[in-house]
Amino acid sequence: MQIVGARGAPGDPARRLATLKALGEVQLLDARLVCGRDHLVSAAEHAERAMREHTNVARSLAVEFVVYASGERQIADALTKMGIRDDTTQFAVVVFGGEDPADVLRSLSFTRDHAVLESSPAKLRAFGLTEAELASVPPERAADLVLERVALVDLLK
Repeated sequence: MQIVGARGAPGDPARRLATLKALGEVQLLDARLVCGRDHLVSAAEHAERAMREHTNVARSLAVEFVVYASGERQIADALTKMGIRDDTTQFAVVVFGGEDPADVLRSLSFTRDHAVLESSPAKLRAFGLTEAELASVPPERAADLVLERVALVDLLK
């Protein structure tokens, strides 16, 4: 698995997803809700384990990954929360197969920018963390709350 942060012009999500299908097992997320690289690594590890142990709710690893990354139980809710939109310009590109991330970025006319993956207080709130939750941990550990949400998906299933 490879994770790349990227920027691109706003565009039609359906067209972008069609491009990805031709490239293999690749997922695009709206990076405005990605709270650090560890967030995506944890979601991928949970999704891979769910597929391996047959506890998955989705048919594909890429969609199972979105379920975990979102911290939501339902696929539709997960895609609504983390999926790309017409106005998305910051992307998390997750390549699950042997595809070259540079080729994926080129196919989508994206430029690499890992800074879009970094966590921030605004992203943590957009992800759905409450002020009470954020106040319960030191600021430098706030992104760990997202990791908890990822792990809790197993209990919600």
